[in-house]
Amino acid sequence: MNTDRLNTHDSRLTMLIEHDVVQAPLRYFLAAAVALLCVMTLGLGSAQAGELSGTFTDAATGHPIEGASVRVMGTHETAKTDAHGRYAFELPDGVYELAIRAEVGDAVYESRMVRQYVPQILEARPYVYTDWFLNQGIDPQKHAPGMPSFSGEGPEGGPETVDLRDLFGSGEPNPLYYTIPSDQPATIRVGRRRESTGSGGCSDSVNPIVAIESMSLDEYVKGVLPPEIGVFQNIPGASEVYKAFAIAAKSYALYFVLRYGPGNRRSLGRSVPPNNYTWFHIDDTACNQRYTSQRLTITTNAANAVANKIMAKRSDPNSLDKYEYAASCGKHGTRPEHQTALVSDRPPVSSCVGSWCGHNSCAGHETNTAVSGSNRCLVRGICQWGAASWGEAGKSYTWLLSHYQPNLALRNIGQTGPATVALSGYAYTDAGDIAGSGVAGVTISLSDGQTTSTDAQGSYLFDAVREDLGSVEITTTKSGYDTATRTKDLEPGVTNWGSIQISVSTNTPPDPDPDPDPADVGTPDTGSPVDAGADAAQPGDADSQADTSPPDTQTNDVGTSTEQDLQDPHKAEFGPLVQPSSGSYDSGGCGGCAATSGANPSLPGGLLAAWMSISWIFFRRRRS
Repeated sequence: MNTDRLNTHDSRLTMLIEHDVVQAPLRYFLAAAVALLCVMTLGLGSAQAGELSGTFTDAATGHPIEGASVRVMGTHETAKTDAHGRYAFELPDGVYELAIRAEVGDAVYESRMVRQYVPQILEARPYVYTDWFLNQGIDPQKHAPGMPSFSGEGPEGGPETVDLRDLFGSGEPNPLYYTIPSDQPATIRVGRRRESTGSGGCSDSVNPIVAIESMSLDEYVKGVLPPEIGVFQNIPGASEVYKAFAIAAKSYALYFVLRYGPGNRRSLGRSVPPNNYTWFHIDDTACNQRYTSQRLTITTNAANAVANKIMAKRSDPNSLDKYEYAASCGKHGTRPEHQTALVSDRPPVSSCVGSWCGHNSCAGHETNTAVSGSNRCLVRGICQWGAASWGEAGKSYTWLLSHYQPNLALRNIGQTGPATVALSGYAYTDAGDIAGSGVAGVTISLSDGQTTSTDAQGSYLFDAVREDLGSVEITTTKSGYDTATRTKDLEPGVTNWGSIQISVSTNTPPDPDPDPDPADVGTPDTGSPVDAGADAAQPGDADSQADTSPPDTQTNDVGTSTEQDLQDPHKAEFGPLVQPSSGSYDSGGCGGCAATSGANPSLPGGLLAAWMSISWIFFRRRRS
């Protein structure tokens, strides 16, 4: 037996064993590290993108609107609604505003959807308010949005009158020109129920509050008019009718703000998104007063025109009652506040939506004992269908209010001054992914002297830019990036969007992004009776409505594309057209709310596959 050969073989075997023993943990560690990196990469991608979707239908009939254009303001992202009226986008977490444009019959309808959250917390249901589908013989749906209903049940218990001096102080200001003190913010918290048309009821057990939003009273009114009386937009005199109801809606909402003030909150006993609030003033259904996130041009213009006005008791302008209104008195007359005698309500014309002439029917609060038969409704305060008919007959909003509420007087509250508009946008690096390439911590300066910084999403917002400036110059500055400048023409009555592209400086590398304040996720209410006041505004919060004019080719909302580009979904800078999600759509559900999608990871799948291939080759080489 060759002992030397055996010893040599044993030595090599020992070396191999020792090598494997030493190297095996290293290989396992490297494999685990690569696997963990892959998981983290996939997880990061899915966390950065979520679905923003909705269903666009006719308000009167529920018929889906196919082929409508939906655009994410401040970006190039567009989509078309499908046969079910569905649209969908994949977007980074944040707050967005959508512009919607649809051709129905021979008319074009435009609107905006504000406060659209990703992850989605509310089902988005924009509507077109028209009688075209009714005229085609399609039956109206029950609880149709935009069809007059009535202001619902008042606050539970408590007096029917609230003294305005509890809010405004006990001084003796001129009631017609009173300005709210700076320490009394005019904000309202709106409880958003799971089903807002009214078919879901008012009980938290069957139709719970799923979100609470805070906003100014004036912004709130812009969201009340479309779901309450949106169908009136096509009748003659509609603007005056909307002004009257803007004042009525604000007065009604202010009552709820005062009624549920410090020490008497409407508490849920739990916190809800987007800011983890636990109490609210008013809900978004006909149980109180309808509200949606949709804005129309005509209703927003009307709300802006009377933004500082409310109704108050004529004999005591500091007293505010719960001034209600209802759909129709059937021409039997209405009962004003502080009066037992009825006011005759027989206008010379009857406004109609399609074949539906609402003032010929009854839809009021109670029974009129002075009328015989079954059609005996009585409206307290303003009759909505009656007001539409009087408006069509040429009456002004002041006449309408004095007719239905002769014992009330108009008074001004809030600040007065030059008209302003909101200006918002993104500071971004990639024109093909504006919302996804926003840069945090960019200083945004306007030529009027205002300055702010972009948030974690790369977006900025100026609440009040003077409309009479006509245009402003927007300038960006951030270490490591070239200074960028653009001019934005200002449009009255809308949120103006002025996104601006910035580039990494070739001279100085960019500093790491600061740790910007994240999007306000809110903190649970502590239970303190002190009112939290106004929330920080988000893009799309203020003065939002349809943009009825085409984007200016030099000053469009993203600063890069032209009107022709915006109409052509095949242009390269658009990126892929996002199609509606597959699967069935449940009209009572959310269709993707509160769910983020992993279908659009931030790292390309090819790069991930390359990493895995390199890792495999590395392991094979180590084994050989």
